[in-house]
Amino acid sequence: MSFLRRFTDAITLEESDGMKNKDLVPIPIDRRKWGFPAYLWYWGITSLCAVTWSAGSSLLSLGLNGNYAMGIVVIANAIISIAAALNGYYASRYHIGFSVYQRVIFGIRGSCIGVLIRAILSVVWFASQAWLGGLCVNVILSSWSKSYLNWENTLPESVPMTSQELCGFVIYLVLTFPFLMVPPQYLDSLLAVATFMIFFMGIGITAWAVHFNGNNYGSLMNEKMSLSSSDMGWAWMYGLSSWYSSLTSGIANQGDYSRYNKSTKGCMYGIVLGTNLPGFLVPLFGILTASALYDKYGTYYWMPNDICMRWLQDNYDSKSRAAAFFCGLALVVSQQGVNTVGNCISGAMDLASLCPRFLNIRRGSVLVMLLAWPTQPWLFYNSDSVFLTVISSFSVFLTPLIAIYICDFYVIRRCKLKISHCYISSKESIYWYNNGINWRSIISFAVGVAPGLPGLINAANPSISISSGALHFFQGSFIFQFAISFCVHYALNLFLNETVGEPDKTDLFNTYKPAECKHYNLIPYSTTNSTDPAIGASEKVFSEEEIMTVESVH
Repeated sequence: MSFLRRFTDAITLEESDGMKNKDLVPIPIDRRKWGFPAYLWYWGITSLCAVTWSAGSSLLSLGLNGNYAMGIVVIANAIISIAAALNGYYASRYHIGFSVYQRVIFGIRGSCIGVLIRAILSVVWFASQAWLGGLCVNVILSSWSKSYLNWENTLPESVPMTSQELCGFVIYLVLTFPFLMVPPQYLDSLLAVATFMIFFMGIGITAWAVHFNGNNYGSLMNEKMSLSSSDMGWAWMYGLSSWYSSLTSGIANQGDYSRYNKSTKGCMYGIVLGTNLPGFLVPLFGILTASALYDKYGTYYWMPNDICMRWLQDNYDSKSRAAAFFCGLALVVSQQGVNTVGNCISGAMDLASLCPRFLNIRRGSVLVMLLAWPTQPWLFYNSDSVFLTVISSFSVFLTPLIAIYICDFYVIRRCKLKISHCYISSKESIYWYNNGINWRSIISFAVGVAPGLPGLINAANPSISISSGALHFFQGSFIFQFAISFCVHYALNLFLNETVGEPDKTDLFNTYKPAECKHYNLIPYSTTNSTDPAIGASEKVFSEEEIMTVESVH
């Protein structure tokens, strides 16, 4: 009962209103616990998961061999690391998350645009990754019981899943719930464990596959290609765009975790190293394993959980069961890490910003998990649905957003944000713009998205033909859309100048250490604090009146 009471009272014990609660205001000092290793683990597990393991197949389907595919991975990861570092710096500096930053970009009322786009994506990707997590749970249970491995499906043929898949999905969601109760600043431990487990699992499976094939990694790496020079160029462009698209959500999510940093430098170094090192190794593992096993089985195994199930089906002895169990355990833990942090909690932060009076991260996370059921992720994998193709192309919407964020923060505002005004829902806020909406950002977003829509429609329904120009634009959308939105946003702000405002003069939320206050020329929190002792210094959330009063005094 005490646990349930603590959960249900989580909001009422915090100061909250229609604009903020404890999870939305800048992170106080005592919650800034992520150092360099945490960001290494964050991007490590984003790369070291089952989806990234299998992503090499999409590059090879373009007519490229393994060597060229890995070249694309190296270049794309470099681009992703730069985009993530740039997109996360506002959070490293001001310790606000993605959803609050939308108020700067789109206005106090218009912020729901960026928030809803990412919230929808978070729910869908959580459901999709949870379904894969359920398949990994089945690897563990199948290693325990041969009856479970051979469980006869009792569901009607009209239901696009089996009894075993449904059981694994339910168990995965049950296992997820406890992690949703952990504050985000402590989840770096989960990411560290998951990264180590899945890394050594990848080495083990790859080494076994190559050894199993007579110490031969197969032909995929050096397979002869038959593409013309023009087709080769567009294959590279589309490959870069495809790889970038698979990690776009991680770029957008970066701010949600950069705000927990102990230092800005540690955060940036962790992003760059975590993106490029694991991001290179895992797709290499996937291609080498699929290539070696094709020589033995005559079919490509792109998902590591499928390889484990093949072990059990071929030979249900102690060695195969032990290998399947430990690999399945690593896969389940990795799915918990990437899905809880990368999808569920990020989506929860978005939902909390829409209803801060009633939702915090904890409640929002539970809501995202429950929405996995109406999302019906089993349709993504067990039917002819093209939904995964569409979602994988969702960078059509996210790339223009990222371009606007970078242009607005670095070029228009020159890294200056007045954070206190993000929590004022009136024309007194410099982010009120025109009735709470920044039309410049909306126009920049719409102009950037529009040219990519024909390609997205064609991806959803290939029977709808589009021009070669529209197709090539879609293939290189991560460059073309970024450039369009960036330039349009800059031009609109250049000719329709808006007051940028100066940063706050005081540390209103106990966000900065003494040395940081000195560096940023801020009046320390202790100088202006009038905190109720029952709440505690780091729990204080100022009201609009208090914010405006303190700023006017100083």
